[in-house]
Amino acid sequence: MESNNDILEPRLVAVDSYYLSVIDDRIQDLSNDAESLAMALNAINTDDDASKGVIVAVRSALLANSELGSIVSEMMSGLILLPEIKVNDDE
Repeated sequence: MESNNDILEPRLVAVDSYYLSVIDDRIQDLSNDAESLAMALNAINTDDDASKGVIVAVRSALLANSELGSIVSEMMSGLILLPEIKVNDDE
């Protein structure tokens, strides 16, 4: 299956830093929610080995998604802090 990134040509696009900041906030929200859900799974007590395995797997996936969200947020912060550039209308 071909992803959108495989067919996109490299190009410059104008994006307002405020808009990037809003996107970064949503990414942080998702990261925080995933971490909170992972921690909430610690409250589940079960003697069933299969259930314990499912809880560990889901908790691990949530923590991985939280970490990935943090990495993407750092990348977004880097974009937000890039210096402004001027582009001529005829380019």
